[in-house]
Amino acid sequence: MVGIIAAVVEEAEAIKKEIKSIKEVVINEMSFFTGKFNEKEIVFVQSGIGKVNAAITATLLIEKFDVEEVIFSGVAGSLDKRLEVGDVVIGRDVVQHDVDATAFGYRMGQIPQMKKWAFESDKGLIERTGNITDFGHQILLGRILTGDQFISKKDIKIQLGKEFEALCVDMESGAVAQVCTKLGVKFLIIRSISDSITDESDMEYETFVKLAAENSKKILKEII
Repeated sequence: MVGIIAAVVEEAEAIKKEIKSIKEVVINEMSFFTGKFNEKEIVFVQSGIGKVNAAITATLLIEKFDVEEVIFSGVAGSLDKRLEVGDVVIGRDVVQHDVDATAFGYRMGQIPQMKKWAFESDKGLIERTGNITDFGHQILLGRILTGDQFISKKDIKIQLGKEFEALCVDMESGAVAQVCTKLGVKFLIIRSISDSITDESDMEYETFVKLAAENSKKILKEII
């Protein structure tokens, strides 16, 4: 079974409409939806904002439904001049940029007592994204950053992008990646870009969310 996590309500609704024989299962006041997506058994859930909420969601998804793969789809801010609103980043790996244990000899972003600095997505899942055509937006493969901070200032975006050689930043992916790695479950992170590195987009958020929802649904259909 495949587990799917989405970040925002609009994405959740777009995905739920595609699930056949949908059933709701409530666990700890969280709604999980089981059914068939592209004729494959899946379970879908919308996470809260931030690393703790994402970690709780991913853990319950894996432990309660015995999923073999987890795909997280959501929005992110660009850290690279090549990326524009509506483009998509496929996470090659994920680093938690707000973790700082450098005083103990760890690399910036490395979680203490963990060998991995970057959590790597499953190569097989990444390969499936290579079949996507006629998408209308760029799809780039690269590093995604995560932190419990909403990064909006241009100078900080540029600094993070250079320091970590990353394409975009969000608030959940790193936690999902860490949980999946710890529990031995394959994962893939998909992020639609909500704002450029220069913040020059004139697209309204409501318009973007609808675009992101459709983009996510198209990619999920190709992967699953």
